[in-house]
Amino acid sequence: MFDIGLLELLIVTVVALVVLGPDKIPGAVRSGAKTIFWFKRQAADAKKELNEAFDLNEAYQDSRNEKILEDLEEKKD
Repeated sequence: MFDIGLLELLIVTVVALVVLGPDKIPGAVRSGAKTIFWFKRQAADAKKELNEAFDLNEAYQDSRNEKILEDLEEKKD
């Protein structure tokens, strides 16, 4: 996803040690992880609400069914 190599990870770790110090790194990692999970949950909830509000799942399924039927019609001919 982010395509981070070993060298980049090492540089980030060294910078974090210098800036935060070894005492605060576990708390910073925990806080960052909580923030990331919160954003992911909010995005999933928003997507779910939009799908429910606009019946996107049903519309998608209808369009998919129409495509399958069209393909079957072409194969018959």
